[in-house]
Amino acid sequence: MLKFRFISNKESQIYSNLMKMSSMITEGVVALQDEFSSIRRDNKDPIATDVIKIKGYHERIAMLREEILSTLYGEAFLPDFKETIVMLTQSLYSTIKAVKDASRAMSSRTPNEKCIVSLSEGLITYLSLVVEASRRTSDLISAIQIDMEEAIKVGKEIQAMERQGDEIKDSLLQRLYDMEKELDIISILQMKDIILFIDEILDNMEEATLSVELLYATMKA
Repeated sequence: MLKFRFISNKESQIYSNLMKMSSMITEGVVALQDEFSSIRRDNKDPIATDVIKIKGYHERIAMLREEILSTLYGEAFLPDFKETIVMLTQSLYSTIKAVKDASRAMSSRTPNEKCIVSLSEGLITYLSLVVEASRRTSDLISAIQIDMEEAIKVGKEIQAMERQGDEIKDSLLQRLYDMEKELDIISILQMKDIILFIDEILDNMEEATLSVELLYATMKA
């Protein structure tokens, strides 16, 4: 059982930055959820604010990623530890990038009203799932420092959410394709992008859990 293990100052700094990344991912996902709510209500004023927030989180996480990589390659960490933390850092960065891409797809043009009405319930459920997964991702990063077995348990929950998300994604895409004759091609492509970028958010969170599993295996070896 790996609990309360010794952590060096540099390692603690890395975990602190990973926690900051995961917290900003949650804030970014909540902003994405708010952005979609504003689109549903046809309230354009808050949309730009949410888009700017998400871009800001993306930029700050990119800076934290560079700081983590600089620390990793500037200090004498074990190669396996270094490799898994690089993977975890990249997964978190890719997550916020997918959030930014989904936000851009939503705001690039006003989505077709028929699409919004038809897919709204499914997208609300999808985004709620992503918000919960992002919160559990923060729990995952926090647990790495004190209880790796708890981190693995949380990771399994995130993986289950990703599978649930795949089912929602498939259902949304099928409903979108069923409306193909009623919609213009640009509206179809826009909604498809939104759905697939949300899927990428969950996929990258799952990738983060796999990095943690590999880190756990490395520590046990």
